[in-house]
Amino acid sequence: MSFQHDPTKQGVLVVNKGYAELKNTNFSNGTMEFDTKFVGERITGITFRQHDDVADALYFRSSADCAVSEECIQYMPTAHHVFEWDLYGQYQTHAPINPDGWNHIKLVLSGARMNVFINGARSPTLAVGTLVGGFPDGTIRLHGPASYAHLSLAPDVVDGLPAVAFNDPAKSDLRVVRHWLASTPFVMPSRMDATLQENTGIDPVYSSMPKETALWKLITPDPGGLINLTRWYGDAQTGQAIAGMWLKTTINADHDQIKHVDIGWTREVWVFVNGKLAFQSKNLYGVKGASKEPGGRLSLTNGSFDLPLHKGANQVAVAIDDNFAGGQQHWGWGLEMRLANTDGIRPIGSTVAKANAASAL
Repeated sequence: MSFQHDPTKQGVLVVNKGYAELKNTNFSNGTMEFDTKFVGERITGITFRQHDDVADALYFRSSADCAVSEECIQYMPTAHHVFEWDLYGQYQTHAPINPDGWNHIKLVLSGARMNVFINGARSPTLAVGTLVGGFPDGTIRLHGPASYAHLSLAPDVVDGLPAVAFNDPAKSDLRVVRHWLASTPFVMPSRMDATLQENTGIDPVYSSMPKETALWKLITPDPGGLINLTRWYGDAQTGQAIAGMWLKTTINADHDQIKHVDIGWTREVWVFVNGKLAFQSKNLYGVKGASKEPGGRLSLTNGSFDLPLHKGANQVAVAIDDNFAGGQQHWGWGLEMRLANTDGIRPIGSTVAKANAASAL
């Protein structure tokens, strides 16, 4: 951490790197306002409701095209000190940011919701319907590189913003595959891809998946049916090692059929059904030819494939890794999967969850 008071401006906090944490502050609901000045196009932000390495975050990507760039500001949770920007692309948008001068930021927090107003905007520049950081209150950290001034906190002043989270359609959407078991993380074997000029995971074989007797954990999904592996495991590996993991679930079919599937993921994925490879692809941020829309972030528009199912129980197994810049950095990693329809499929719900939980014992 490195910060200092600007000697030329009274009450200005300059955070060169790291962050400055407000002492003796435990902020929950209310209005938070401050002025901030960015350093060029460097990325920075503020975290709140912070508990050790878990928090909610507002992320700024200051640039000359912020007025039209959908990547200018973003909400995301953090877990294990990892910013999960690539898992929450639905909460990013353009903003009237001045990249060269001071900007006034206003956050209104109420329960599970947040409205963000930039530079006096009358309507929210960003409206977040479900804060998923994990805590109802906590400390506040101002991250660098940036300067901050005129910070004010007004507890419980929420301007009528409801506290209840937006409805999550995925909870009642039986097409969404929500019940997964996760293996323990491992170092994904990798090699240099001559075409992409990136270090990529070596294609795993189905037989390398941990046995039924291994330790498997039932993962509770985030809103939208997101299997957020960062929340559960963080980066799992450090340095240049690529972290890998296996996920598995069971889909019960009334008859032999083929189901079309939409899938979102970061960064490399291999999908097996009943032991046979059904799909594999890459979503490597910033890598031409291997970055999926939108912008290398997780979305159900990342890819789709046909899933061959036979009558009865079908095991769907997924190998996934968090390969970002050849393993030199670790950000959010996770998975979403949705069937085209549930015709001829017994509900993927409590029955499957119980079966999966039993196999984890």
